Amino acid sequence: MHRITQQRHVRAARPWLWTALVVGSVVAATVWAVRPHAAECRSVVTVQPPIRHSAPAVTVPYSAAPEAPSIVEWHDAPVAAEARYYVFTPGVACSFPDLPMDGYYIGAPTVEYDGSAACGAYVDLTGPLGTVRAQIVDRCPGCGADQYDLSTAAFTRIADPTAGVAQIVMSRVHNPAPPADLVYRVAAGSSSDWLGLLFTDSGNPLSRVEIRNSSGGPGYTLTRGMDDYWSISGAGPGPFTALVTDVDGHQVEVHGITPAPGSGQHTGRSLYALAPPTTTAPVPMAAGATVAPAPVRCM
Repeated sequence: MHRITQQRHVRAARPWLWTALVVGSVVAATVWAVRPHAAECRSVVTVQPPIRHSAPAVTVPYSAAPEAPSIVEWHDAPVAAEARYYVFTPGVACSFPDLPMDGYYIGAPTVEYDGSAACGAYVDLTGPLGTVRAQIVDRCPGCGADQYDLSTAAFTRIADPTAGVAQIVMSRVHNPAPPADLVYRVAAGSSSDWLGLLFTDSGNPLSRVEIRNSSGGPGYTLTRGMDDYWSISGAGPGPFTALVTDVDGHQVEVHGITPAPGSGQHTGRSLYALAPPTTTAPVPMAAGATVAPAPVRCM
């Protein structure tokens, strides 16, 4: 037998040890080469909460004007009545000037005319041949209750004019659309001692007219006449501001009235037109969320 000393044993084992070390190094190098790089690692998205900025609402002012009620057309309950064919002439009781003779007009019985309180009202009329909207501009002294004179154009729209009379259904219209441009006229003979005013195109009949000096001072209520003129004595030379109110409570101010007779003056205002809306600037929105990727450290 050959004795193998410890030194010879160690020398015999060294080739295997070196082989193992070489294989281990190769495996480690391979693992290191195929590892995921930091740039290729997935990122976690971190959402930072939005920063909210507190800002009050800003109101954009507009030119001052009395706020008018919204337009809402509505009708009284319909009632039965009798329409009578009538040829209108320019001199109507309500004093409305320059009425086209082919317009749709009504003459109301004296009791309903009520000292000119009905002037300017609009009424929807329905007869055997159709429906028409007409305006009260005159008084019918010979009409009984629920009898009405209709102009040629209005009567022809709802009934046969050769019949002369027709049974109809009528309904008073409130706030007829579209709203009209209120017009006023200073009466002939007006001066600093006496002032007369006629208002037309009001949409609804008027119930009250007041004036005050444009420079200030007390107000005065005018008196309505049978001819639909509103008048007052001793008001002075003006200029005046008039506060006009209709039967439904709508109001409008008319400025710069002087006692100088002339043609109709358009006011550019309506008793029941919409007022200019208040515009509110938008409140700044909260700042958007900030999204920042946070790289994850690869292990």
